[in-house]
Amino acid sequence: MFKNYFTIGWRNIIRTKGYSFINICGLAIGMTVAILIGLWVFDELNYNKSFKNHDRLGQLYHHVTFGEEILTINDVPAPIGEALKNNYAEFEDAAMASWPREHIVAYNNETKLSKTGLFVEPQFVSMFSIQMTDGTAALTDIHSILLSRTLAASLFDDSPVGKMIKFDNRDLLVVTGVFEDFPTNSEFADIKMLLPLGYYFTISDTNRKALNNWESYAFQCFVLLKNETLFDQVEPKIKHVLYEKASNDGKSIKPQGIIFPMKKWHLYGVFKDGINVGGQIKFVWMFGIIGIFVLLLACINFTNLSTARSEKRSKEVGVRKVMGSARNQLVAQFLSESLLMVTISFLWALAMAAFSLPWFNTLADKKMAIPWRDPNFILISLAFIMITGFLAGSYPALYLSSFSPVKVLKGTFKTSRFAALPRKVMVIFQFTTSIVLIISTMVVFLQIQHAKDRPVGFDRKGILHIAIRTDELAKANYNSLRNEFLSSGAVENMAMSDFPITGGMAAVASLTWEVKDPALRPLVALNSCSHDFPKTNGFQFVEGRDFSREFSADSSAVIINEMAAKLISAKNVIGKKLSFNGREREIIGVIKDQIRWTPFTKQSPHVYFVSYASSAYITIRLNAQVGTHEALQKIESVIKKFDAGALFEYKFQDEDYARLFNSEERIGKLATVFAILTIFISCLGIFGLATFAASQRTKEIGIRKVLGASVFNLWRMLSADFMRLVGVAILLGAPLAYYLATQWLEQYEYRVEISWLIFVVTSILVVLITLFTVSYQTLKAALANPMNSLRTE
Repeated sequence: MFKNYFTIGWRNIIRTKGYSFINICGLAIGMTVAILIGLWVFDELNYNKSFKNHDRLGQLYHHVTFGEEILTINDVPAPIGEALKNNYAEFEDAAMASWPREHIVAYNNETKLSKTGLFVEPQFVSMFSIQMTDGTAALTDIHSILLSRTLAASLFDDSPVGKMIKFDNRDLLVVTGVFEDFPTNSEFADIKMLLPLGYYFTISDTNRKALNNWESYAFQCFVLLKNETLFDQVEPKIKHVLYEKASNDGKSIKPQGIIFPMKKWHLYGVFKDGINVGGQIKFVWMFGIIGIFVLLLACINFTNLSTARSEKRSKEVGVRKVMGSARNQLVAQFLSESLLMVTISFLWALAMAAFSLPWFNTLADKKMAIPWRDPNFILISLAFIMITGFLAGSYPALYLSSFSPVKVLKGTFKTSRFAALPRKVMVIFQFTTSIVLIISTMVVFLQIQHAKDRPVGFDRKGILHIAIRTDELAKANYNSLRNEFLSSGAVENMAMSDFPITGGMAAVASLTWEVKDPALRPLVALNSCSHDFPKTNGFQFVEGRDFSREFSADSSAVIINEMAAKLISAKNVIGKKLSFNGREREIIGVIKDQIRWTPFTKQSPHVYFVSYASSAYITIRLNAQVGTHEALQKIESVIKKFDAGALFEYKFQDEDYARLFNSEERIGKLATVFAILTIFISCLGIFGLATFAASQRTKEIGIRKVLGASVFNLWRMLSADFMRLVGVAILLGAPLAYYLATQWLEQYEYRVEISWLIFVVTSILVVLITLFTVSYQTLKAALANPMNSLRTE
């Protein structure tokens, strides 16, 4: 019996190639989107789950108060790990770590690579169940190092265990082991080497002083609890640990400790005013819902075309019922045909998903793969086919099996005038969904452009910065280095600083000035730099002047931004004194506010001061008269002159600034792709319905043409029904899109206003797309010879 069902189903597919293609193509596209989104959602939900103890691992965070603002940070002082492990029984272990940073590693002075490394305590390896592929996980010797499998393969032809590599062109470290690379969907995906934290404290005096300093917020603290249920129990106990150890200045920011579980790091990593407000999880929900809706739209196409063509199969139903077929058998037949078509669509969708996955990975910044051999994937695929087949075929099966055999065989069967109502409702649903996606995508890109148009307060073109990673370059005489750069002819200006203008900054809450309210503890960002930093970056001065070597007092001067100036005084601030880090400094200039954090949020007060004690970055403004390639070669030769072991790695300022938009642009591009596919699926369905409607009204069109109707009148008549449906979809979709877009924009402090033009443009676009879709069939029917249609019976 089932063989008979599938045989008839296959014959129906072959006999009605056009409708079958529309159905299979629509379903395949919907399934492809669902598969890709499903892989993305699965990857996101399994973030960090590769670690054996992921449900018991956590990280120490702190809520700190600056004025009326509560920030949540995961920077902690070095001694806190030992304090937690020794004083609280809930912790099985704790490990301190530095922040990830790129370092240079070289073997035999031949192969030199720059990779991201992390300084950790020895217990870090066991806490995170890191898999060793060679050697041991020992990091007890401060001159040892663990390499990832890919880094080891890049440096050595054979086993690297026991061999020496040069680290940051300063010390020789022995490779004690090789570990399996961290999974791409983990917090440590970029980490290619692990080093002893003890070695970190020997690198410089600054690092050494941080070892027992409770005021140096420069580390991470990871904890392993004895039981997953202990997170809520231990948090009240460790809440005030840092507060009790802090100085008066430290206490002023009221640090309150929390243990943030690893399972929440990726998806729930956003805090606002000390409250966890979610994070990446909102995109998981958003794209998951989009995937379901796109698949649903494809199923709607199948349902619409199947029910629209009901009269074509009414006689078949009548004959089968007369021959003794029960309704449940007819339902099974039509569901079997649906299942056959869905299976063909799924196989096509798998091929399209496999073909488009590399492109999708690039767009989504992922490294996903289809798990062909995973039994769970096979079971999910079978369930997916069955569910989709039921969704697509259940209504047509129930509808077709309900026909009365007497009316059908007597030729008196006519579909009810209300039979088309469900089809119209589903078409409206399709286009409402498309309109919501189109408007939402437009709002995303307008928000991105709105942020890009925000004044940044510094120059970006023709400027690059270089990280100082070796002792030789760090100890180079600043004036000698600067003169070499300028004399090369490739450099217009050069400066050094603790942070690049597009990077982070240090922060202080203990900044004071005259008549300051003692209760006021604003968060102020600091950056030490050379005299030439403002000019090299093109700072825009509102008051006062730039740093100058002609004034010896400028070594104790500061330049502040407008936000800092308003904080200090409502009037002129030039000449006023600031005190921080135990030293008083004079304000000599005020610059325009700059975009230092994400452009979608408000910025903070900034202070720049002159210091040559330590610098981490070189900033270079290129000579516009020299070609970029030539300029880079000359800059590299200068770097090599001062440090032959340094790798020449640089970042252009405009590209570094652009990375601040990466997340939003990625979401915008993904939403655009899904919006285009949604409108395509909707148009595919309406094209099929237009084709069927034209074929059903062949005689009517012929009679109207004979009676003098013009091609335009016939086109307008045939298109009007569809345009009314699109009109209803616009009326429903526009308010819904406005609500959803408004909710999405609420997360940004700096956001665009939603203009009515977006809705007008979208409405016109959807109307034009619909007209273009249906016009082919309607014009084809209107232009046909009426004699041919009147002769047919």
